[in-house]
Order: sequence, then C-alpha cells, then structure tokens
Amino acid sequence: MKSSFKKAVTALLAAALLAAAPCTPVFGAQTYYVNDGSSTLTMADAYAVGASGDAAKLPDRGVYAATANGTQMLGGTEYDDLQPNIPNGIIRAGLAFGSTALDAVHLQIKTGSGFAFGYYDEEAGRVFRVVGSTAESSVAVVADTNVTVGSSTFGAYHIELDDTYTDFEAACAAAAAHGGYPVFYNGTYRVRIGSFETADAASASSAAASGSVVSGGSRGVLVVKAGTDQILFGFDCGSTKSLTLAPQNSSGTAITQVAECKYRSTDRSCTYYGDFQFTRFDTQQPQKLTLVNFVDLESYVKGVVPYEMSSGWPLEALKAQAVCARTYAVCQTKHRAQGFDICATTHCQVYQGTAASGANSDAAVDQTAGEFLYYSGRLVQEAVYYSSNGGASEDSLNVWGNDVGYLKGKIDPYEGKIASIIPRYNWSTTFTASELTTLLNNRGYGIGAVKNAYVSAYTDTGNVYSVTFTGTSGSKTVSREACRTLLNLRSQRFTIGGGGSENAYSVNDTGESVALSAASAVNSSGKSSALSGNVYVITSSGTSQLEQRTTTSSGSGSFVISGSGYGHNVGMSQWGAYSMANLGYSYRDILQFYYTDVSIR
Repeated sequence: MKSSFKKAVTALLAAALLAAAPCTPVFGAQTYYVNDGSSTLTMADAYAVGASGDAAKLPDRGVYAATANGTQMLGGTEYDDLQPNIPNGIIRAGLAFGSTALDAVHLQIKTGSGFAFGYYDEEAGRVFRVVGSTAESSVAVVADTNVTVGSSTFGAYHIELDDTYTDFEAACAAAAAHGGYPVFYNGTYRVRIGSFETADAASASSAAASGSVVSGGSRGVLVVKAGTDQILFGFDCGSTKSLTLAPQNSSGTAITQVAECKYRSTDRSCTYYGDFQFTRFDTQQPQKLTLVNFVDLESYVKGVVPYEMSSGWPLEALKAQAVCARTYAVCQTKHRAQGFDICATTHCQVYQGTAASGANSDAAVDQTAGEFLYYSGRLVQEAVYYSSNGGASEDSLNVWGNDVGYLKGKIDPYEGKIASIIPRYNWSTTFTASELTTLLNNRGYGIGAVKNAYVSAYTDTGNVYSVTFTGTSGSKTVSREACRTLLNLRSQRFTIGGGGSENAYSVNDTGESVALSAASAVNSSGKSSALSGNVYVITSSGTSQLEQRTTTSSGSGSFVISGSGYGHNVGMSQWGAYSMANLGYSYRDILQFYYTDVSIR
C-alpha cells in the first residue's frame, strides 16, 4: 500500500460518520453508500484515493474507504441526506373531496371502543389533540347546517348557553342537565341545545329562555349517534382546525368501517386504520364534507399494495410495489390545497384500506418498511408505474415532455414470457374515417374530412411518438401521451393499419416519417429513380438514406389500431415485476431494472 494511500485513508477515517436520518429534509454533509448501498458514510471535506492511486477530492468516482470490513469502494451516487418529510410519520389520504364530497359520513368501529374527538395540530408536526370522546361505536358526521340524513333532519340553528367550560367533562355535565350537547368552539367548550331549521323556530323553543339563538358556522360539523337525531358533539373552529375522529382501542390497532366509499360506480363500505378528518370546503355546497384518512405511512402502504397488485402475486413483486407506493406517497403535493397529501384513486394511487390485505401483501410492506427509491442522492419524486408495456418501457420525455434521469425507456424481455396470462395484453380497436373526423373536430383540430392516419414517429424503443392525421383541409400531428389519450388507446405501443396504403420514409432511423407519393430520388448509383430500394435524400446534415415504412391511407375505409400493453409505459411494469419475481429476481432487481440508476435504502 502506498504511503499516499495511507495518508488519504487517515484523513478519510477522521471525517467519516454514520449517516443520520432526520425526519424532515436536511441538506448537510454528503453521504456515500458503500458497495451495495446497504451502508452509508458521511463525508465532510474529505479526500480518498482514486482508482489510479492518487488522492481525489470527494465526490469523484471510484474512490475507496477503509472500514471495519477492510478497504471498500464507495458507491458512485452522492447522497444529500434528504429524507422524506412525513410529519409524525402520518400520511393524509383524501377519501372523498370535490365532486365526491359527502353529505354525511358514517363510521363504525370494527375493532375498538368508541371515538376520541379532536384535531391535528400541523404546527406541532401533525400531532393529534384530544378535545372529547364518546363510547358510541357507530356515529355519523354531518355539516352543522340544514341537512337530512336518512329519516333525521338537522337544523343550522341552536340555543347556546351563556357559560363557557374549561374542559369536556364539565361541558358534558352541563349538557346533560339541560338536555343539550357539548361543543368545542374556537378553543373553548360550550353547550348547545337542539337543532332548528330557522332562527324563528329556535326562538320559539322553550330552551330559548336558557340561552341565545346561534347558527352553525360555515365550517361547523356535528357528530350524531348513527340512525338517530341525537347530537353527541359539535365542533367549530373556523378554518384553523378540522374535526378529527380517532377510533379508540385499549389493545391493538383499531379498525374503522366507513360506509361511503365512492371509488367505483356504486357505494360500498371500506375499512381503514387511522383517524378521520372532516372539513367543509365547498361554499357552493356547504353541506358537503371532505373526508381525509390520517394514517401512519406503513399502514397506508398496506392499503395500497393489494389494490394495485393482487395479494396472491409473488412476494418480490409485491415488495417492489410497496417501495414504489411508499416513495410515491411521500412526494405528493398536488392535493395540499384540499387539505390532504394524496388521493385514493388512480389519479394518485388506489388506496382502499384493509379489506383486501393479506398475509403476503402485508409481509411485503413489513419486509421493506422504511425503504424508498433514491436517484443521484435525492428521493425519487415520481415512482410511477403501470400495468404492462407491451414489450418496452418509455422515457418520460417521450410521454410527458419532462426529461427525468431515472425514467428511461428500455426493451422489456420479461412481459412477453407471461403474455398469455396478462388480460387483454394484445388489443385492437377500429375507427372509421368519419369517426376520426368527428373526434378531431371535437378537439378543435379543423383539418376537414380525415383521409389518412399513420404513425409518423417512433421512439428508440419502438413505442409511438407521434401520429399524423391528414384531411381535406390540412393535417394535424399529435405527439407524446396525446397519441394514446386522444384515441383512448390502452397503451402507446401500437400500429395503424387498414384502408389503402402509401409509402412513407424516415431519415436515418430518426423516427420522423414523411409520406412521399409519386416522388423520385437519387439511388446509390447516382441515377434518378422512383422511391424504391435504397434511396437517399439531401438534408442539412448531408446525404442520408431513407428508411421505407408503410402507412395507412383511406378515404372512407376503416383504420385498425393494434397494440399491446396497458398504461403510460413510464416506470415499473407491474406485470413485468410479476414475471421477474417468478424468474427468481429480487425486488431490488426489479426496481433497478425499471428505474434507471436508482438505489433502495
């Protein structure tokens, strides 16, 4: 060992510290993984020895560290100590919101003993503050406005006693004495009596002699005993806090059934771990409730995996799905304005709680607990996935227009091995010229009657990059994901056939195709000829060979689109993961195949 190596190692060891794992994003000293990424070392102003034996300033590639296991090569990926920002380890999953917001939410304890009332303190790091409780195991939550739930009508007006109370128990005692119910109002406890649809009706009540007529606030909600008109609790803290019901359980983790789950065309019941927040957002429909499930991250992932993959699939495939789901969840911000982190549908990723959980899917989550995808030292922001790719994944640039280093397309050799068991792996759909004309006109593409439709560009992996439509009044080329979504196709891997045909050519396999009819070019001997065989075109880059393809051309015939796969083709193929797992690959192998240059830690 050279003396220069010894000096460099001494300096390296003096700077090495075990990497910390903060709960919030911290940008500090760089850390490096050792060999396979299972261990990390923190380096501050340190030097190491390069492959040539010369001292090199970190983070140069090919450097070595002396560890307890001997001299170890440092991994080529630099880490910035960026950890997922998950306040108190809790994810906020939006179950009902916007157009799916609910008139009432029915909760029933499946395992547990009643509910605690409270709110989540976001300033304190998403800590639950208890303000009351009930022993009732079945309750409904409604807006504090004029609303009918089943056979019960709740009014927006109440009689409020003049006194305030220091705690929930004192308010309960006063409520019992007056036949009312406790209310947590802007940080204090009060007692209200009755619910009336008008102020006049409230004033006419005998209870009016005991207090004043008040109306429910624009954010106020009521907790009632399910199936009755008995109000158990009121909550109104304006826009600063939202009522949350937390299932209570003296032993183990409580499970709650939520009666309204509008993930599909029919309502049905779902069961969940965690707590439930109720907020009135919609001023146009003030009775509507946004429902959010506050749940610890690992329990949330257990409610995703069996809905995105069958719990009966191979364990390694499920583990890959768990890491993807966990990584994707902690990076989502698009619903923050609606009071939650991630929605529960395919717009984000499907989350339906505990109903479909099985030993296999739960084991996949438990065995990968706390693991995320990283790229170039940063948490992967879009751990996207899809059902199947039909033979090749795709660059995000060629689908969504953003170039992401870890979302690169590649030929997939695994899906084809199980194509026979993948539902509708190969598919076909037919459009008439008239149907295409109507579709394009509805999108504002005024090209007249469609005469021709053909794939005008392919990606390096053979997926469709653009489709060109020609009509009596012009032409329109659609690119990237619009190739799939415009025609509502199952994937971006397809061909267009049918009708008549004409020749089209691409220059030097760039994928850009141009239809050339009745044209001539110069052949390899330098003579003019019709476009056939090996022909050439003069471009800005010089003389280039044309590659011939066949495109569809039909004035009134049908266009047959045949393809394979299902989804956007970016990131991990779920069926590909299934196949790789069956072939003996680990979840790390799967993730590192479908996501370029990532690490799992």
